[in-house]
Amino acid sequence: MPQPIIVVMAKAPRAGEVKTRLVPPLTNCQAASLAACFVRDTVLKALRIVEDVKIAFAPTDGRTDLEAILPSGLLWLEQHGHDLGERLESVAAHVSSLGFRPFIILGADSPTLPSIFIKAALEALQYGHAEISLGPTTDGGYYLVGLNRAAPGLFQNIDWSSPRVYQQTAANAAAMNLRLHSCPMYYDVDTPPDLYRLRDEITSEEMRKRAPGTYQWFMNHALPSS
Repeated sequence: MPQPIIVVMAKAPRAGEVKTRLVPPLTNCQAASLAACFVRDTVLKALRIVEDVKIAFAPTDGRTDLEAILPSGLLWLEQHGHDLGERLESVAAHVSSLGFRPFIILGADSPTLPSIFIKAALEALQYGHAEISLGPTTDGGYYLVGLNRAAPGLFQNIDWSSPRVYQQTAANAAAMNLRLHSCPMYYDVDTPPDLYRLRDEITSEEMRKRAPGTYQWFMNHALPSS
């Protein structure tokens, strides 16, 4: 029986190369250390849902940095492509060729994302309720995409980094006759307002459970007033 897999898209948490839109109020080093917490919390969440978790890493030499902060026993894949669409297409083709089904490609920018959203996306695919799952974000993108098999062309003609990403991907899916399961909306932490929202929410008991590393980061770092 095919096994499900979650692929986490992850950049090496290097100062000046990740979460640069959070600088200021953060320093480059603080943004990098927070990004490391995001990745680790996301991967640990994924490991509680499925047995197989693969890290799609960037840049080419970024695996060592990520291995230093993540559990052992993960699978690894270098990201390839000039834009996010090409990278997603490459990841989908790779895991599909290995026989994993269904698969979820998950971003690492929503550390407090409820696990139930990911589980529901998997179940919709496993039980034949949909051929694609998308998790919309408040900025118009998505925090996950799930498929049972690669869908060439799904990520083409998308205005990446725009508020139209989710709608354009959903439109591509409809044109390909792929039934869509839309997950509840959630937020990525990309901008200072997102950061302050996360800070204000992270102290609740539920959020601490969802993202323990991120919670600890905020306990160790005081942000300027928003």
